Amino acid sequence: MVARKKGVNMELITSKNNSAVVSAAKLSDKKYRERTGTFAFEGIKLFREAKKAGADFKQIFITQEAYEKYRSDFEGIDEKLLVLVSDAVYEKLSFENAPQGVFCVCAYYKPKTAGEASFVVLLDGVADPGNFGAVLRSADAFGVDVIYAGAGSADLYNPKTVRACMGSIFRMDVRRADDLANDILRLREEGFRIYATALDARSEDIRNVDFTGKVGFVIGNEGHGVSKAVLEACTGSVIIPMSEGPESLNAAVASGVVMWEAARVRLQ
Repeated sequence: MVARKKGVNMELITSKNNSAVVSAAKLSDKKYRERTGTFAFEGIKLFREAKKAGADFKQIFITQEAYEKYRSDFEGIDEKLLVLVSDAVYEKLSFENAPQGVFCVCAYYKPKTAGEASFVVLLDGVADPGNFGAVLRSADAFGVDVIYAGAGSADLYNPKTVRACMGSIFRMDVRRADDLANDILRLREEGFRIYATALDARSEDIRNVDFTGKVGFVIGNEGHGVSKAVLEACTGSVIIPMSEGPESLNAAVASGVVMWEAARVRLQ
């Protein structure tokens, strides 16, 4: 059902069975995202990041309250893409516990790669979407050029990944890597030194590693770490010195520490 909303030059969708609403709600499913080549995200901050990046918006569902609050943000957006929905309909769409009333549907986004890569991160089965997104956010902050997402890694367009990366999806070059070990060998042939983050007797203290030039490191699966094949393909491995007690760090935390150390050295 649609109705004209007073004070707004758009029709208000009040039916949860509206075809556009039903289609958008299905974007929580990976197979549907892949079939349509679209993904969804929420919140005014992510909308602003997407707009700034020139993302290809397909639809933007907004509540009356959100439209009035953020009306100036929608300037320059084709009005045909704006869909006003009731609060009840928005609840059907929302992934969030505290939604802001802005739900965007975009085509898959591929940022432009600027120049030759010299700093890369490779994810060996980082399966948790929140960790994946947090790694992207840190990589964006610390100047990583490319992220390779190996088999078993979370989906880049999972709503939890998109939320956790806080807009970095619109800036980071993320590439799928079905054979991560082979990609590491190729990168080494191109002059890269690739280090795995692993608790290994041969691992070097990260503070002693040369992070200048072409360099990269591997973050392993949350439960199993870096796989044997990937570890063997690497130049070597590194450890983060810690106090006695915990055996390891969360994947996202570990990647942030390593990226910061590499960025610190490279900035000097």
